[in-house]
Amino acid sequence: MNKPGKSGGNISGFEISKIKSFQTRIRDWMNRHRFPGKLMFFVLGIVSTAWFIVRVIPKPSRATYPCMRVAAPFMSGFILYLLAVGGITALFHRTRNGFHKIRFIASMFLLFTAFFGFASSSESAGLTSPAGEPVKMGPDDGPNRPVGKATGINPGRVVWVWDPGATNENCVNNYDMIKPENTDQKVVSRMMEDALKKLTGKNNLNKSWDDLFHAFNKRRHNEYRGYRKGEKIFIKINQGTANGKLRKDDIEKGFYVSPAITQSEDAKKGLVGTCETYPSVVLELLRQLVNVAGIDQRNISIGDPISHIFGHNYEVWAKEFPDVVYLDRASDKFGRTITKPTANDLLFYSDKKTRDKLYDVIENADYLINVANLKPHGRAGISLTAKNHFGSHGRQSAFHLHYSLISPVALGKPSNNGYRKYRVMVDIMGSKYLGRNTLLYIIDGLYGGGSNETRVPVKYFMSPFNNDWCNSIFISQDQVALESVCYDFLRTEWNGTFKHDRANNAFEDIPNVNGVDDYLHQAADPANWPEGIIYDPDNSGKPLASLGVHEHWNNPVQKQYSGNLGMPGGIELISVPDTLVRRSPGK
Repeated sequence: MNKPGKSGGNISGFEISKIKSFQTRIRDWMNRHRFPGKLMFFVLGIVSTAWFIVRVIPKPSRATYPCMRVAAPFMSGFILYLLAVGGITALFHRTRNGFHKIRFIASMFLLFTAFFGFASSSESAGLTSPAGEPVKMGPDDGPNRPVGKATGINPGRVVWVWDPGATNENCVNNYDMIKPENTDQKVVSRMMEDALKKLTGKNNLNKSWDDLFHAFNKRRHNEYRGYRKGEKIFIKINQGTANGKLRKDDIEKGFYVSPAITQSEDAKKGLVGTCETYPSVVLELLRQLVNVAGIDQRNISIGDPISHIFGHNYEVWAKEFPDVVYLDRASDKFGRTITKPTANDLLFYSDKKTRDKLYDVIENADYLINVANLKPHGRAGISLTAKNHFGSHGRQSAFHLHYSLISPVALGKPSNNGYRKYRVMVDIMGSKYLGRNTLLYIIDGLYGGGSNETRVPVKYFMSPFNNDWCNSIFISQDQVALESVCYDFLRTEWNGTFKHDRANNAFEDIPNVNGVDDYLHQAADPANWPEGIIYDPDNSGKPLASLGVHEHWNNPVQKQYSGNLGMPGGIELISVPDTLVRRSPGK
């Protein structure tokens, strides 16, 4: 759906869109002529490396220029590949006679030291704790070191579908993003179909859904069976900012954001058009559940119980599926159904500090489907499916849970970072009503979020996004594996290397804070729990077992996990198209 015209932004007088279009022209030309993915990787790597060397060797300070930041991921991936196969030795051997040895080697040493030092620094140059101290960056564990027990229909499998035709690359990141002309529903529907089929390994969509239900019921109830007529499904979406954005008169007019707000200064500051649930992914999900899996609309509920459903979402979904139950925390107008907190506490936090009610729709659900967004978070570092359940407890807000996040005191100021700390998201993932009752996890990454979760999406720079919208959907039945993959994407994109749209780039490296993935380590393996903490969110007297598998990919270019490398027990990332992530021979 990419359209001609202006795109990108202007940073320090340099138009990033020019670099983007240059890379895109090469990529698109090679795609049209069916060049192999490996050849495309080499061509883009060589071009970017040559550009970097020509510009930076004469003047090293240029390494910080926006154009160099755009070229850096391609160059780094290419150099890492050469190093991995020993090619860098041959490169030096063949070229050393053509250069003054000392000057060339010194220049190359300066280049690579500056680049890799910048890319892999263990401390952030800009991010500090509330006390002003530098913050340690990056995860403690290295690549391809899986922990935990993989789960799901194909254990540990995560599917990533990317199609740049899903969105309009010239769409502005404000309330216009919800307009139908800016997202191609046919492309999104095809992406969702491909994702389900790749996850199950089946070519038939109906068979794929049936297999998902069988796999879930075997794990959850030890019954190998499919969906039974009358069973209830709750689709948890993300609409948290509706509480703050919708005024009383907006609610009384159908839960639409007022046109006055969309034209206000707040809109210009990135406060309107938040990276939350958009219509298209959920619309296709409903189509598959009702039209393919044959589930009665009246047995499907959808909403963010702590908040409202925006009018722009409701009108799209209810037009095709008027009998689905659309939830609201307080109103039964405009087709909404009120959901109420449970009579009793159902979620018991394992540090024994507090407990929570949930909502009746959650207590009564036979299956949950968790639809979250791909985005950083100023307090948690990242916000995915586990964080999405901060809207599932029966209180007015989730402030009482912030103490367990990495930045509990001040937004973007880590003071609870590191590992083996109590993390409330482990309890959420292990609850029999929440994580352990979830049939399918979906990450809507069509528009990737900016550094503040309550503001607008921004374009991403890492490959294959290249200063475009993310145009991605991620799905899995293994929540730990899914969030581990999305974490690798977010920590690669938000590592301080790129300069994102200033509408939402206050914390350029927040996902890279040491310990952001602590909750994934703990959810994967009880051996990683803090001393004195026994996770038992149901107050059952039975500690949680492994909830899934956690692992980091080998590098941001190849994006390979253990399953892609032919090693058992870890994550397997399957991509559509399959050229994005190479699988091991014979798979």
